[in-house]
Amino acid sequence: MNKKFLAFAITAIVCGCIVYAQEKSVIENTSEFMSAFKNCTEFKSVDEIEIDGVTSKVTKKIIGWDGYTCRYQEIVEFKEIGFKSKVNCNFSGEQVREIYSVMEKEALDAAKNPQKYQNMSLEQAQKSPVLKVWNKYLGDSTVCQIEM
Repeated sequence: MNKKFLAFAITAIVCGCIVYAQEKSVIENTSEFMSAFKNCTEFKSVDEIEIDGVTSKVTKKIIGWDGYTCRYQEIVEFKEIGFKSKVNCNFSGEQVREIYSVMEKEALDAAKNPQKYQNMSLEQAQKSPVLKVWNKYLGDSTVCQIEM
């Protein structure tokens, strides 16, 4: 039971960092990341994120189309505890359009209301539509696989 709880807790933390990084993309890398994601063209970014005193390094890669799926990879490393997790996703064209649409809407909102997104906390990011759409697929093992 302890192993299951530990795995669940680690997965929740990893997913939280991934989603927080996605929310940061809406604010910081909006046009470049979104354009690459919309077209599923190669893209790579590396961000260091500090949440509650814990620093993580998040590497996001859009690898490109592989047949009918868009390959996406995200690596999260927690420096202080020496933990690393990798997420590999294979999005259908419809899933790419759905995620892109939500990100585009949020980016437009961020442009209109930048103060809403400045110094966004993890709690605030967890309430965003971007978080919800990414969590939908991060939690679906037929789309995304998490390796710890």
